[in-house]
Amino acid sequence: MKAVFGDYDQEALDYQYDNQRYCPTFRQTLDEGARLSQEAVSLRTEHDVRWGAHQDARLDIYAPAGAGPHPVVVYVHGGAWLGQNKEESAFAAPAFVRDGCMYVALGFPRASQVPFAEMVAAVREGVGWVARNIARHGGDPSRIVLIGHSSGSHLVTQCLTHDWTAAGLPGNDFAGAVLVSGLGHLEPVRLSYRNQRLHLTPEQVQEFSLLANEPSGRTPVVVAVARGDTDEFRRQSGEVARYWRERGLLASEHVFEGRHHFDVILDLCDRSSTLYRAVMQLIEGSGARPDQRRTPT
Repeated sequence: MKAVFGDYDQEALDYQYDNQRYCPTFRQTLDEGARLSQEAVSLRTEHDVRWGAHQDARLDIYAPAGAGPHPVVVYVHGGAWLGQNKEESAFAAPAFVRDGCMYVALGFPRASQVPFAEMVAAVREGVGWVARNIARHGGDPSRIVLIGHSSGSHLVTQCLTHDWTAAGLPGNDFAGAVLVSGLGHLEPVRLSYRNQRLHLTPEQVQEFSLLANEPSGRTPVVVAVARGDTDEFRRQSGEVARYWRERGLLASEHVFEGRHHFDVILDLCDRSSTLYRAVMQLIEGSGARPDQRRTPT
């Protein structure tokens, strides 16, 4: 059959970007994340804080005791840009709250509800709201770390290429960003079965692909991927890490053995895990020094 991207014909490319088919146990993992998120509700200090006009433009805050200001972790969920929600995104809140951090589960309209460009703009708006307003809720706006998983990782990159000064913020830098099993370029996504619902155009691929744009600031970035991700997700993760390394902004790169696309993010629940420690290093400032090593873990 004719190759449509690299050496992949249509069927093979579709398989590379179909994480659910590639990982038959995905449903159990998603259910576990939802269960852990429900258990975290007792730590939730503010629910359905509205940051925009859309019905899903809301966020939940999980904060430690005390007035703060607390370092802030903002989690941008995955779901193929189409699904999941903030209620399923609080699984890691107990670990971060225990370490004195505020955890924000960001809700936003997905591409199943609004056009792709509007979703990207919404996530930027939501993150901007956090930066402008989190101090009133006890958070420290100078210590915000963005975490994205899968499609959420792509959406975080769109915050890292956005000009925040034009949005009324004092600068373009966050304390750090963590990109887990994400994508740097959307062209193979556009050519895959996924585009039947995303409706990406070639122009949008250029506009919304990290690798086709430049960062707006000097945010240090951690890049991580599961060994059990597809070849394409691992390839893209490697390209994303190289992108940040070439710009002197790669804090660390990790390939997690024994993990697949869906369960790798649950390592954030374990305060002793490499992924969790990488986030804490960014919060503490010790992760800001570029590390050129590739770390299998």
